[in-house]
Amino acid sequence: MNYEKTIEPFVVTNDLFLLEFVAQTLHDYPSKKREWTKMLLKESMQNLDKAKFILLYIKVDPEDESLTNMIINGLNKVHDSIRHFYVQILLDFTPEIILKNRYLLSELIPEKDWTIYKVLVQGSKEEIWKEYMTILNRLENEASFDLYVYQLAKKIAYTLVRNNYITKDQLMMMFESNIKEDMFHYDGYLAVYMLGLVKVKEAVGQLATLLTREDDMLLEEVAETLISLQSNDVVDAVAPYLMDEEANIFATSIIENIKTEHAVNVLIHAYSQVDEDMQGTIFEALVHQLSIKAEPEIRDYLSKDEQSFMIDIDLLSYSYFNILGIAHPEMEIWKETLNNR
Repeated sequence: MNYEKTIEPFVVTNDLFLLEFVAQTLHDYPSKKREWTKMLLKESMQNLDKAKFILLYIKVDPEDESLTNMIINGLNKVHDSIRHFYVQILLDFTPEIILKNRYLLSELIPEKDWTIYKVLVQGSKEEIWKEYMTILNRLENEASFDLYVYQLAKKIAYTLVRNNYITKDQLMMMFESNIKEDMFHYDGYLAVYMLGLVKVKEAVGQLATLLTREDDMLLEEVAETLISLQSNDVVDAVAPYLMDEEANIFATSIIENIKTEHAVNVLIHAYSQVDEDMQGTIFEALVHQLSIKAEPEIRDYLSKDEQSFMIDIDLLSYSYFNILGIAHPEMEIWKETLNNR
């Protein structure tokens, strides 16, 4: 199985439906080539129709300064209606890159927070830790969840890890203290995020147990951290939760984005074991694996009278059979339905 070899010829396809699928399937895949992101962004700058799909799903490597330069150089060339998307993407880069491009981001970052970025770039270990504790207090005291402040907290956490200012033992202590609580606190969410940055494989089993929690913010961090490991150990730890009605969606999304033969086999096995109302999520995951081995299960799901309304059957089916070069009698029907959306 070679997911990357299969998807690569379609990264800059002129088929807008396949492009939409490619942008979706690459979004959570952490091992995608940097050049693919550049290719997609270049396409979005040159074609407004393509931009509508690409900019919804683009995810950048925060340290890729050459990509930053490409965005900045292209800002004056893109259509005014989408220019703000490119500026927004700059917030996903490292504190150094953000600070360097302050003149472009002055409307997105409040004046008082630029001091934090200066500390992250120029400050000492003690100063950065002080900012981390301050931002945690700020998050806990917000009247409601503030995504901007949380993303700023992740910038500080990222800097702690990158500068080796926090150890694995400290992270595990923060993480395990939250596991004992009925609900995670912000330091727990950030600990899960940082475990992914430092690739703490020892935490895989404990992270998987969190898939039964009713906390979407926690589940999103857990999923991203487990996906980042790209490990069959993760697949094995998460596999039992495919059978759990409450955990199925996040468990499936994790295994969907681990591109190994073992992941495909686990999904195929689970498809035959779960109730029909959960087969839709596994069908979607198998499509995104782009493995010809899953064709029988995919055809089986398409033959069912009742299918999940939560997934885009037409886009998934059209993309799977086109990308793998498999003929299907309903290909034109799917395409017509997509054209009429």
